[in-house]
Amino acid sequence: MNQHPELGSAEQEIFKSMSALLNRAGLEYRGGILDIDGRRVHYLDYGEGEPVLLVHGGGAGSAIWFRQIEVLAKTRRVIAPDHPVFGLSGQAAYRAPLEESLVRYLTEFMGVLELGRVDAVGLSMGAQAILATALADPDRFNRIVVLDSAGLGREFPLVYKLAVTPLIGRLVIRSNRWGRDSYFKTYEVVNDKFDDAARYKQYAYDVTLPDGHIAAVRSSLKLITGWGGQRSFFTDDQLRSLTNPILAIWGAHDKIFPLAHGYRLADFAPNASLHVIEDAAHVPLLDNPERVNELISGFFA
Repeated sequence: MNQHPELGSAEQEIFKSMSALLNRAGLEYRGGILDIDGRRVHYLDYGEGEPVLLVHGGGAGSAIWFRQIEVLAKTRRVIAPDHPVFGLSGQAAYRAPLEESLVRYLTEFMGVLELGRVDAVGLSMGAQAILATALADPDRFNRIVVLDSAGLGREFPLVYKLAVTPLIGRLVIRSNRWGRDSYFKTYEVVNDKFDDAARYKQYAYDVTLPDGHIAAVRSSLKLITGWGGQRSFFTDDQLRSLTNPILAIWGAHDKIFPLAHGYRLADFAPNASLHVIEDAAHVPLLDNPERVNELISGFFA
């Protein structure tokens, strides 16, 4: 299946590179498109059994979980949405305040699919969305796995702060293959030569091509960061009130959210633990998929 009947030309390129990545894990495309809060939200849906939700970070889209879907879908129903602005979802920017916007999107998505209490895995902004939703509705999730979560401290790289400035931001955030590849090598992985790196990079680049994407990213980033760093992060009391069993997985070489953020979650959330992957950066599931799968499967067992 090389095309999706509901998509325009730029989205068809995303669909092709997404499908190529999924095919590497032996997965034929299975997904759908919903209207959530007036925005188009695309999602992947594999397997049968108790559902588990996979929520990606602020880049690329749901197919980054291809190696996790490959394993988890053998025994579970695995659902992975594309955040608004990313993947094959619509280009409507997030509305302020950020956490409320994330919670509204995620809870409405789960409601439309009639998902009850589920296990959930989130990366970066997706992890922040899960934690914020767990705070708003403690009965929404069972066990939670977060990888290199946003929302746990003020620190944020300079590149993101530059991206929201009026003039420089237009140069920092644009559809540019060289810039995307540089970001990949600098921030996302330790090993930029892993087997599926070229396919992932093509997917991540194609996601930047739809009309309105760059403007929506810059508008959304203004809610996320300023010169002072992250605008929205959880207080100590909020973390103490997270009673779900939580496994935090962190790349030791994460240059976006330092390891101290992971320790903070483990220190304050009463049922949280932290596992550090030494040969990983911000996206451990890319160059360490087997280790991440072992940790997730063991935690959900």
